[in-house]
Amino acid sequence: MKHSLFLYIVMIVPILLFSQDNEKILQTQKEAIVSLSASKGFSLESLNEYLVQKFGMALPDLSRKYAAEVIRLFQSENPPVPITNSIQPATQQSDLKLPTRENDRGPILAQFLEVGMSKRFHLIDGNIIQGTILKIEDNICQLETAEGILKIPTKDILEETAEISKRDESRYIGPVIKETLETISIRSKYGDVTIGKKDIQDMNRFHGGKLVPWAEEKKRFYRGAVSLTDIFDDPTAFPLEANAMYISGLSVGYGFTDRFMVHTSFGNNFSGDLNLRPLWQFYNERTATSRAGIAIGANIYSRHDMASVLANRIRYIRRKSDHLLLNDPLLLNISIDQVMNLEYKNAFFSTLYIVYSKLWSQETGRGEMGYHIGIKTNTLPFLRDNILNNSYEWTNENANAFPFRIWAAFEYDLTKNLKFAAEVWADNAYRYRTLSEVRQDYISDSTPFVLDAKNGEYRTVDVDFGFLYAVNDSFRIGVHFREAYFVFFWRILEL
Repeated sequence: MKHSLFLYIVMIVPILLFSQDNEKILQTQKEAIVSLSASKGFSLESLNEYLVQKFGMALPDLSRKYAAEVIRLFQSENPPVPITNSIQPATQQSDLKLPTRENDRGPILAQFLEVGMSKRFHLIDGNIIQGTILKIEDNICQLETAEGILKIPTKDILEETAEISKRDESRYIGPVIKETLETISIRSKYGDVTIGKKDIQDMNRFHGGKLVPWAEEKKRFYRGAVSLTDIFDDPTAFPLEANAMYISGLSVGYGFTDRFMVHTSFGNNFSGDLNLRPLWQFYNERTATSRAGIAIGANIYSRHDMASVLANRIRYIRRKSDHLLLNDPLLLNISIDQVMNLEYKNAFFSTLYIVYSKLWSQETGRGEMGYHIGIKTNTLPFLRDNILNNSYEWTNENANAFPFRIWAAFEYDLTKNLKFAAEVWADNAYRYRTLSEVRQDYISDSTPFVLDAKNGEYRTVDVDFGFLYAVNDSFRIGVHFREAYFVFFWRILEL
């Protein structure tokens, strides 16, 4: 089985590496072009105008080949120069002379300053000030801030430009004139545009001509880096992002769209039980500070080992001759195979669930918190009458009538990279098992990478909590105090 896992990885890695080479402009190429063009007097808008005239596309749409050509042009003896200064100063003071660049290779100074602008102002000395412009006189901006009124020379304020791609694939480029927690306003030569942050797919900012990628903007800890598709063993209503793939300790998954993903348990696949686990988020509500969704999902198995399903329910099975329950100490030497009808040893089996999730930003801006509520059942009732042999029968307990699992989970961002999670559930087939029992089941038994052993202590209601840590943008690890104890999540591809 270990050799099978090795071969599986050997086969999939070249495919993933090949698919990543999609010829899209590299982030390092984009940064180099912005830096080189700024040194030649280009603003972001004039750079995009030049690229559209020269190559028929703006900076984000360039291929790696064209990006390399643009870099070569800017490094040549006769580099491009801006045709016109497409961004004109705007102020309520008609006699104001706005600052120009002190030299061609220095940072780009603000070309748009006007009364009423409210945002973070980046200064040439590295200071960042949140405030609103009250007045502009004699090239001095009076900023109202939480610390009081500050007087800042206009020549010390860097230009801030945003390049925003919305979820509907429209794109806007221009100086930032106002920003709140929920919206950002930019000025284009066609008019001012206010965009809701909930509609933003991607955004790059330029402070004084220096590119600050969208990934860097997120380091303000507006949202934690650990985004969960499940909490421990139970799913959330938030699928994997589109065109991303992951490997965890038990499964592999792929996001086809922002609302639909499919994953599969590779351990079951290696054992001959081919399976698919689709999840579809059919309801989505998003604002700048919160997000909620409802999703339905299923785990569909082609040849599922029904012994593992019955092992979770031996307290509901009794011997007909003496009515002893299968978990009675006198029957511990009887295996599940001796109880079941072997014609149903492997059968088509599935679980179905629905889950509601809601997350919201904390008022301090330090990450998110939220909850997830779900209910799950399975198709065992359709097999119940036939799955046991003639010597055993199901009890008539009400708890056995309908397979169910109901869970409520909570998550909280402690830091940008560290998340706390807790869960409580009611499950009429749940068994508590120790770490050593889980390790033995996962690694050393006849079905490695599948948690299906028959041992454990039956508990209908239980709780769990743990911590998840984002090592980097791709790799997460976690620890909690119930099966499976340790978790990891490795996002190995994002097209």
